[in-house]
Amino acid sequence: MKTIIKSKASLAYNLLIFAYSVSTFSEGIIVPIYAVFVQKIGGDILDAGLAMGIFLITQGLFTIIFHRLNWNPRSRTPIMITGWIIWLTGIGLYFIISNIWMLFLTQILTALGNAIADPVFDEELADHTTRAQSESQWATFEGGKDLMSGLAAILGGLIVSAFGFYFLIWAMVTTATLSLLIILFYVYQFKRQK
Repeated sequence: MKTIIKSKASLAYNLLIFAYSVSTFSEGIIVPIYAVFVQKIGGDILDAGLAMGIFLITQGLFTIIFHRLNWNPRSRTPIMITGWIIWLTGIGLYFIISNIWMLFLTQILTALGNAIADPVFDEELADHTTRAQSESQWATFEGGKDLMSGLAAILGGLIVSAFGFYFLIWAMVTTATLSLLIILFYVYQFKRQK
């Protein structure tokens, strides 16, 4: 019985790690060439800095504000899914960005999704770490984010140089959708009984 419980916890942990790694890839694929993208829609280096600043400030503020509310623990899963959907919607808006103001709106929406989903995701991941392996499990999570960001940076540059930004955005949306599907599978497998 203990082996079954341990293997379920391991599967849940691995699904969560995989989902977050894929979402990190989705966001990271545009980061190294972000300024070039901003210039393509008529912006400049200052606009690129403003867009990134808007993203980070929005994400930071909403993370603090949203998660200070006393949510019912049962609403944790719907909150995480809602955040992931908002984030995916923000990623999808890259298809229709035509000016700098649309970029700012996209950054706000994407940041809002992260702010809603990420702290709940962290709680879910913590629920599936074990005391004996906690440090190595968190190291896998943190190191995995860096590895995915590095891989995304390389592939992002290759995709844009070979095929252009349209294909890069397709890669972003596809991987973002995949990460949401993994989260939905996780919820179906591990949260529906509760």
